Amino acid sequence: MKILSIYRHYWPDTTPYARLLRALAERLVEAEHSFTVYTAQPSYNDIRQAGQPRHEDLNGVRILRLRLLPERKRLFVLRVINFLLFLSRGIVHAVLVRRYDLIIVNVHPAFLMGLTVRLIRRLTGTPFIYNCMDLHPESSALAGHRLVRAAYRLLMRSDTKTCRAARLIVVPSRDMKQTLVERGVEEEKILVVHTFRLDTYGEPAGALPPPLDRDETDRFTVLFAGNIGNFQGLEQVIEATRLLQEEERIRFVFMGEGLAKQRLIEQAGALVDRTVFFCPYQPVEIAFEAMRRASLGIVCLLPGVYRTAFPSKTMMYLAAGCPVLAIVEEESRLAALVRERRLGVQVSQGDIQGVAGAIRDCFEQRAGLTSARREEIRRIGEELFGMDQALDRWVTILRDLEGTTTSTSPEPGVG
Repeated sequence: MKILSIYRHYWPDTTPYARLLRALAERLVEAEHSFTVYTAQPSYNDIRQAGQPRHEDLNGVRILRLRLLPERKRLFVLRVINFLLFLSRGIVHAVLVRRYDLIIVNVHPAFLMGLTVRLIRRLTGTPFIYNCMDLHPESSALAGHRLVRAAYRLLMRSDTKTCRAARLIVVPSRDMKQTLVERGVEEEKILVVHTFRLDTYGEPAGALPPPLDRDETDRFTVLFAGNIGNFQGLEQVIEATRLLQEEERIRFVFMGEGLAKQRLIEQAGALVDRTVFFCPYQPVEIAFEAMRRASLGIVCLLPGVYRTAFPSKTMMYLAAGCPVLAIVEEESRLAALVRERRLGVQVSQGDIQGVAGAIRDCFEQRAGLTSARREEIRRIGEELFGMDQALDRWVTILRDLEGTTTSTSPEPGVG
């Protein structure tokens, strides 16, 4: 099949989905599909990267990159303009330049991507797979976005229409599937395919940032690596650091960028650079090395978010052999996995004493975190979230679809 994916960020851009999409595209090429990615120059999180070729063939994947206007993460209006420019050009490509048998899209940008792919389907008849790494408007509303809350019913109707128009919907967890079923989406078209660890593609890790660059074997490092945004509710972790501040061998490292970062720095106050450390965003290779050295990896979600997202950092922690501190509802699939497979410890949101107590217990039992124990965690993580089994599942999905989709035009093109 001739497959198109429209997503603004593709490797070497730094979103998790940029790497997941590369792994998926290359695996489907191996399965003898034609795969084109319509994307833009790397620009995520204001991270400066070298410009990439406008047209490129990378391991059999055809990449078309559009140059957009310079922007900054906090300049909301300019970001919207860039998204509209990108998506409108994507529509032109899919409708006028080259026709495809199937389109695979992520939900981002939320709502706009759904409208885009529905329009392409209306104009060309090309079916699409809606790959939902998170669900909107639920996730946005839980994160406190005022505009989303104000237009919640309208946005819910719009995204549900996208789900119903999709040939298939792929989600990474059973909890998310149940959320869509409760919306009224047909259960038969919702498939659960787990997310997998991000590939480093053999790139060297490079130097770790302070304080992780120090060889201090007596330190117990509690690490959060990822987007420091509004979904996580990390304020409760900062409160727990206050209860543990007298034990200076326990250090907390927050690695990444996001809208909540400055607020957390201010909340930590005098503990910053004493027991609480904030590092800038690091490439996947460095973040993974930090996880390999960490004693405990934080996965923290606001109440209800487990029904709309499954944090991909979980798979990275496990692949690094790092036990997980899951701050999430006990009825969630994530909590069940952590408990049942002995992958770490689970605490409910808002239980500051419980969070501090769990960290203290792990610190006191740190002698049990041997190389053999880390290897056990890594092995179970591979069993649950292995890359090969997820990609093989995608190959099977497309094989089942093949024969039910037909190309509407044989004409190739670039645009």
